[in-house]
Amino acid sequence: MVVPALLAAVLLGVSAAAPQGTAMAPVLSAGGAAAAAFTLGPSAFYTAALGRGTDGEPGVTRYDLPGGDRAWATALPQNVRSLTLDPDSGVLLARPGNGPRMTFLDAADGTILWHLESAATSAVALTGARVLLRSELSDTNTRLTLSDARTGMRVWTRIVDTRAEIANDLSEHPDRIVLVGLDGRVLTLRFADGSVLGDGRLGVPLSSDPAQPRYATAAVAGERLYLSRREREGTSLTAYGLPGLTVRWTAKDVPVGDVHDCGPVLCVAHGHGLSGLDPGNGSVLWTQPAWTSAGVTPDGVLVAYEGANNPESVVIDPRTGAAVERLGHVLTVEGVRLRTDTGRGRTWVSVTDPADGRAHTVGSLDAAVPYGCEVRAPYLACPTVPGPTGVWRLPQP
Repeated sequence: MVVPALLAAVLLGVSAAAPQGTAMAPVLSAGGAAAAAFTLGPSAFYTAALGRGTDGEPGVTRYDLPGGDRAWATALPQNVRSLTLDPDSGVLLARPGNGPRMTFLDAADGTILWHLESAATSAVALTGARVLLRSELSDTNTRLTLSDARTGMRVWTRIVDTRAEIANDLSEHPDRIVLVGLDGRVLTLRFADGSVLGDGRLGVPLSSDPAQPRYATAAVAGERLYLSRREREGTSLTAYGLPGLTVRWTAKDVPVGDVHDCGPVLCVAHGHGLSGLDPGNGSVLWTQPAWTSAGVTPDGVLVAYEGANNPESVVIDPRTGAAVERLGHVLTVEGVRLRTDTGRGRTWVSVTDPADGRAHTVGSLDAAVPYGCEVRAPYLACPTVPGPTGVWRLPQP
């Protein structure tokens, strides 16, 4: 339901009402019950039923967009709790919650292309017509395998340390894999062929308990790896260039914690709040005890979160960390703001108009909490209170 302009402005406070004729439009209501999983494609919506997909109940269903017509339904001999789409290859990956079988389907017609059944193997990434698989062989050895997403044919394989974790984001067309071990070893592989681009050591073991007097943790952001550490002599943050692991700078007496990219600043989340650091030299620009985490939206806005349970979000100035705009209980998904209205049991949807830079209310959802929503412009998909997953078309600039 789209509320009148004045009421929307009162309810949302920070969001202006949408100009006439720019409300979001319902496209479809998928299924009669809550979905086990769903995902949006450029021109389709895919959903998985809660059942096992046998006895005639479809396991995975595709609906064409924008029409909303059901294109196909494929039964699977497994529970499905996760759906991942690779538009480059036209492959849809269906994964169980804790079962050993994963199935690769043709996203266009629902044909099962191939499947893998191994309790020790997980799919790390599906991108660029390739799937990266990780198989735990022993306490010390793990096998990484890159395979063709449509055929399952092996492209390359490499044995790595089981204690090493992939530290970089592989979600969109990665060119490398950065493995960071608990022993401080950093191994960088070329994604395409598995060749070694860099192999070095940080000179300090990493730890998992930030309460320890001596603590070190590593994070990858862009072309750099950041080592945050606390020792008896004090605290430090060191930036290394990848893949050669060359030291770019070291900053002393800085907060120790989880480092991540916040656009124009480096964010460090720690036990005393959130700090913003200069990415050029590591100097501390600001520290805000109220903020617990932060992230950059697709349109470059830095949003921080306050509180652990049902956090409130705030637009902050990256130069000072000061609050610029308090959004309240808002979840931002790919630039779309979803505001919780528990009193009315609804979620209000706002999009930013580039013409005036303001967030405009374009409609609402029959859901008190917007978690689980997905955005792939121009579509928004969300679970609803009645059960079916809804898909809406958002107004575009």
